[in-house]
Amino acid sequence: MAESKASTPGPTGGSGSRLAVIIVVALLVLLVVLVAAAGVLAWRLVAQPAGDVPPPTAPSTSAAPGTSAAATPSPAGPSGTPSMAQPTGPWQSVTSAKDAMAYDVPGSWRPGPETLAGFESSEGEVQAIMHGVAFGGDDWCGPGSSHTLVGFVTPGSRSDKGTIEATATHWAVSAGQSEDGKTPTGSLGDPRPVEVDGGRTTATAVTATTTPVDPECAVPTLEVTVVSVPRAAGKTALFVMVAGRDVDGADSDATLVRVIASIRPTR
Repeated sequence: MAESKASTPGPTGGSGSRLAVIIVVALLVLLVVLVAAAGVLAWRLVAQPAGDVPPPTAPSTSAAPGTSAAATPSPAGPSGTPSMAQPTGPWQSVTSAKDAMAYDVPGSWRPGPETLAGFESSEGEVQAIMHGVAFGGDDWCGPGSSHTLVGFVTPGSRSDKGTIEATATHWAVSAGQSEDGKTPTGSLGDPRPVEVDGGRTTATAVTATTTPVDPECAVPTLEVTVVSVPRAAGKTALFVMVAGRDVDGADSDATLVRVIASIRPTR
């Protein structure tokens, strides 16, 4: 797996053509490699150096670059699904320098703070992309696959649709559609308050649930949660979590809740 990292970030105004190669992968196969691959019944994930953000259109316990060790969490508690993974050992912190934000993930997850990841259409157009990412469940259903993807979205970019409800729906459709563009079915929950940053901040979250179209991996349910975190001077940080549910080896609900609760500004 050839992960791409930007040692010297370029300008943020690059075009989508700067994607040297594009990944076409099966549903929930969250690869972080810049390799052209033909996918059958697939959705598309693209990854690239963090300095090459397309312009808007209207398992290790050691710290990776841009990450640091975090305190060992308290037990996540029963998930109600015996096949779900329960994290053990110390968690690790992932920092998004662009947003001046951080969050924690289990030690078994793979941080990619300098990597962009997202989804493209069957025509090759980038539909949704995030930065400051982390991947849960390496090689979950094949080499380079993951069952969970999290990271930050730039407000006002093509990946932000103006409201968290519209943004969650957009990401769910982008992740759940088939390679030929068939749209998945799904539902959207109501916005809800969530406590982040150790209870110092009340954010707003919403979750879209979808049934993927023709997934290559056995993924009956896909959940996309978008969290809007208020910042100083009226600014907002947007955090997105794409998670396969009802599958063996997926993280428990309690683990995903803990990841969201850990979102905080860097100080």
